[in-house]
Amino acid sequence: MDWDDVRYFLALSRCGSVRAAGDHLGVSHSTVARRMEAFEAGIGVRLFDRTPRGYLMTVAGEDMMETALRIEEDMNGLARRLVGQDARLAGRICVTFADNLTSNFLMPFIVEFSDAYPDIDLEMILSYRALDLSKREADVAIRYYRPGSQPPDHLIGRKLASVHYAHYASPAFLRNNDLDLLPSRTHWTAWQDEGRYPDWVRKSPYPHIPTRHILENGLLQMQAASHGLGIGMLPCMAADRDPGLVRLPGSEPRPYFDLWILSHPDLRETARLRLFRQMLTKSVVSHLDVIEGRSV
Repeated sequence: MDWDDVRYFLALSRCGSVRAAGDHLGVSHSTVARRMEAFEAGIGVRLFDRTPRGYLMTVAGEDMMETALRIEEDMNGLARRLVGQDARLAGRICVTFADNLTSNFLMPFIVEFSDAYPDIDLEMILSYRALDLSKREADVAIRYYRPGSQPPDHLIGRKLASVHYAHYASPAFLRNNDLDLLPSRTHWTAWQDEGRYPDWVRKSPYPHIPTRHILENGLLQMQAASHGLGIGMLPCMAADRDPGLVRLPGSEPRPYFDLWILSHPDLRETARLRLFRQMLTKSVVSHLDVIEGRSV
């Protein structure tokens, strides 16, 4: 039994369709379908029923699932241990972080690190999803957590900073709208559907202004505010450096997230990962005034 066949089986069982499994594996849907057909023919057992609702596991497929998960765990563990013994300052580092960390904050560090270590290649995944470091979906994760929350126990890392947020709009928007007007004709842009007056609005300097529009993306929130779609609550480290944004009168930065850097314990001694974590930590600590909104 080929490990790649097991990977394809697991992806299809989790995704339910060859197209979604192909996107997950980074291959075409026809490759997934062809590999599964060959796998089933090779072992002489049908693992999936092809239905209008997608690929549904047969009894044989469900029986195989438990073993396949154990194989996956063993293979991922082996890969982590082998990488963990790598003392070279060369190779690949896969790092994941939220998109708004790139805006005038993380990218200068990435460029500096890349120039200093030309034999290390960086793969960057912008995602708000917590990628599974145990499965090596990433080597290093830079994640937001609510203040007081803790990362999973099976990961190692440290809190880098308390990310402060404040309230922003474009200069043109402020010239054309009276924020103190009752009732107000302007609005906030929201991150999710929490009603017209969520808690963060009620605690803002302008609790009488309702939300309108939902933008579940950090860079999209920034662009919306700078182009005048509305006023927004944004991270100071990005918004204070955006020439298209100004902080609202009366808005004081407040801690909204804790920023952590995390990796798997098996990769603790990998030289290139240890160096990346150390240099990133030093860079973040040197910019605490920016992160906490004190640089204005």
